[in-house]
Amino acid sequence: EPEGNAMGHVVKELPWCVIDIDTTEGRIFLQERWKYTWMVQPPLSDWTLEEKRNFHNRADRNIWAAWSNRARFNVSGTAAFARRFSARGVPINLDIRWVTANEHWNVTVWKIPANQLRISNVNWNARTIELDTNDFNTREFNHSPGNTTRQVPVAHEFGHAIGNTAVLNRGDEYKNTSPHANDHGSILHSGNQLRDRHFTTIIDAMNTMIPNCTFSVRSL
Repeated sequence: EPEGNAMGHVVKELPWCVIDIDTTEGRIFLQERWKYTWMVQPPLSDWTLEEKRNFHNRADRNIWAAWSNRARFNVSGTAAFARRFSARGVPINLDIRWVTANEHWNVTVWKIPANQLRISNVNWNARTIELDTNDFNTREFNHSPGNTTRQVPVAHEFGHAIGNTAVLNRGDEYKNTSPHANDHGSILHSGNQLRDRHFTTIIDAMNTMIPNCTFSVRSL
């Protein structure tokens, strides 16, 4: 759709998400379509539809709370969109949609006992995510006296699914090999804070969407 239309949307479908730039309102929407496989650890009962809905809605709410309306982007360049919104910048919202086909991600969710720890993960190349029913529980990490961070695991894993992945040399930051190993507060480490670098993959994609328009993080 040409820029400057009354109802302008520039949409890019990627293997891992869809990005929709609303050129009228000056807003960005990123959505991942998740197709679920529901697993149960015996002796727990099978998933009910209500439990499945509850899991998805909680995941969506936690991801929204951690990631949406936090980042505002600069837009620069000669494009009409860039000129229109260069003064105030544009915000981004991120969410997930439960689908049964045409998914970006295949998401396996394990129902496990409340006291159990299971390691969740994101496989970028395979486009798979493994989660469990305890991934909404806030975890606390004590790094040293007076240095405690908290994290909701599902929000951390979503961070991987938006391009913070070892495949692109921007994976888990708690590893000793990470240049950000001491940034305990980062959501890709063991905290809940966003950093400019966490939007790199998204920005790389957006910079291909509108000719003569370049995005960068303005504020978090």
